[in-house]
Amino acid sequence: MTPTLEPARKAGATRTGGGGLALTAISAGFFLVILDTTIVAVALDRMAIGLRTSVTGLEWVVDGYTVTVAALLMLGGGLADRFGARRCFLTGLAFFGLASVACAAAPGVGVLVAARVVQGIGAALLIPASLALIRHTYPDPADRARATGIWGAIGSTAASCGPVLGGVLSENFGWPAVFVINAPICAATAILLWRTVPSVPGAAESIPIAGHLSTVVAMTGVTATAILAGARPLNSVALVIAVVAALLGLGTGVVAARRGNGLLPSDLRRSWAFRGGALIGLAQNFGFYGQLFVVSLYLQRQLHYSPTATGFALLPEAAIGILASALGGRHAARRGPRRVIVTGLTVGATGLLGLACTGPHTPYPVLAILLLLTGFGMAYTMPAATHVTVSAAGPDRAGLAGAAFNAARQLGSALGVAVAGSLLALAPAAIALPLAIAAAVFLAAALLATRLRGSADENR
Repeated sequence: MTPTLEPARKAGATRTGGGGLALTAISAGFFLVILDTTIVAVALDRMAIGLRTSVTGLEWVVDGYTVTVAALLMLGGGLADRFGARRCFLTGLAFFGLASVACAAAPGVGVLVAARVVQGIGAALLIPASLALIRHTYPDPADRARATGIWGAIGSTAASCGPVLGGVLSENFGWPAVFVINAPICAATAILLWRTVPSVPGAAESIPIAGHLSTVVAMTGVTATAILAGARPLNSVALVIAVVAALLGLGTGVVAARRGNGLLPSDLRRSWAFRGGALIGLAQNFGFYGQLFVVSLYLQRQLHYSPTATGFALLPEAAIGILASALGGRHAARRGPRRVIVTGLTVGATGLLGLACTGPHTPYPVLAILLLLTGFGMAYTMPAATHVTVSAAGPDRAGLAGAAFNAARQLGSALGVAVAGSLLALAPAAIALPLAIAAAVFLAAALLATRLRGSADENR
């Protein structure tokens, strides 16, 4: 079979004209996944009105997606290796597109959350499959590095476009429009990918089912506990079930790891650099996305901004990420990741503490500066944190480490929204406490980063 696959791969490379159209299709799938993490934030207030739901319901709308991505991301990588990256990518597009239509048509918050879970399944297939497709489409290391850089830049662009696009669509066409927009993009991406990217064969890789199941149960339980703790009226039975699920999932994961059926090799779990980098990624997203959830609702409910005005108000925070990410990667290569991580998290914490001290009469230029600091700090830190985590695993396990790092980030997003939303549900007008907690998490991660030596490889 090998002699027939290799010519097909070469033909595919020729047909794409150097892989440009292929990279467009691959990056479009990643664009959708990242866009969905920010486009929904500005539409949340309109969802609350249209679906007659509380802040707790909005937390489930956001976290139904992010928890699913976090819990299934590593499984998605295993499936891409086992059944082929192109097949998994197209399956992920189908899940994501159909679920987006279901989200737009949801008559109530329960159906919307269920559809968001299916969206998360699609995203968990798309992210690792897109990276695998880049690796196969660009066999030359230099070309692959450039393609990966473009892939990452497109993700940053999606995050920047999300708030503005979400505000414009939800205000002029209603909140379902933020989901409807995904369907035609998924269809066009699937057609382009089918025409430009050759099939990638799978490998006979075993999948640790017990480890994945324990991860799903643990992440869902922990996030549900954080959400339900702030729900009013308090559902004590549901809260107890969530706590039990979290403990059961964590316990099962420990047992699976000891029996050699865990998601990560034992030496990688013991690596200080790997654990430290993953925790820093979790902390970054905890603070940033918790802040985004709170500030978006605050601007609309307390300051009476329209959805469009809210989107543009948040634009400085999102747009600075493109520049900050590029600078962070360059400075990490020159000065070492530790210094970049500490600097970025400290700058971000300064912005978050400043936002916690603002009030209804704070002029917008002050808010814009504080949002710039927050967005810059988060994006500036990300390349260095990624480098630390992936380098700790070595080249043979770079894909596994990358998947674990991104899963930790997604879990951080879910927990950040859950904790911030629960505090906001207890005191709707008080944003100081959730923002101060986000700042404290940034500073704790900066302190953790000081224990990292200059090179990730030294920490293996």
